[in-house]
Amino acid sequence: MSFDSVYEITTPFDEVKKQHMVEWFSGDSLNSRWNNFGSGTAVIQDAVDGGLLLTSPTNGAEGIDFSPADATKKRPFSQSGSVMIAVTQMTQAQYSVQYGNLRSNHHTEAGTRAGWTTAGQTNGNSGDNKIRLVSSGTATIDVDTTIASANIHDLHVYKLELSSGTASLSIDGALSGTGFASGSSNPTSQLMPCLISATAEGTISGGAKTKVLYCEAYNT
Repeated sequence: MSFDSVYEITTPFDEVKKQHMVEWFSGDSLNSRWNNFGSGTAVIQDAVDGGLLLTSPTNGAEGIDFSPADATKKRPFSQSGSVMIAVTQMTQAQYSVQYGNLRSNHHTEAGTRAGWTTAGQTNGNSGDNKIRLVSSGTATIDVDTTIASANIHDLHVYKLELSSGTASLSIDGALSGTGFASGSSNPTSQLMPCLISATAEGTISGGAKTKVLYCEAYNT
């Protein structure tokens, strides 16, 4: 018997399955369910375990979500009962940041979200070399996880879980809770997954780079 996702491993066979998306970033091009935005590039790499490479412009951001336009955005996941799992690596060593979140808004409009922020070394800011659970939902969450700053640019497994009124994040051990953070806040409407690579401060020659191998989202 084989499994295609964490959801299948952790959900009993006799439980009714709900809305579920699994993406292994491979093949010739980005799956048509995704829209890429920003002035950088989103390219499936021709390399062993290359995945999707998000490269920002020298000063700005590049990301993917389900939303080609505000009027046609697709948001199939619940703000009070859903999970997003992603395997990513922020490869730029300095002045970069990567975001993963479930959010309500098209990238050109205001909205609410919950997710994580992975920040590299900048100029002595409080967020340097940290992974944070963040939310701009019913309240603001900004909680550091317990991961060592020396490992900030390694490949990590992120698991975001939204339940009734609570958002939680675990790093590198979604089933055991390693690197766990939580807070009492949720977005205020239905959601879609989003992944972004961006410059955090000033200009980066060649842009900020984030590798994405896997993304999964499902309702609980």
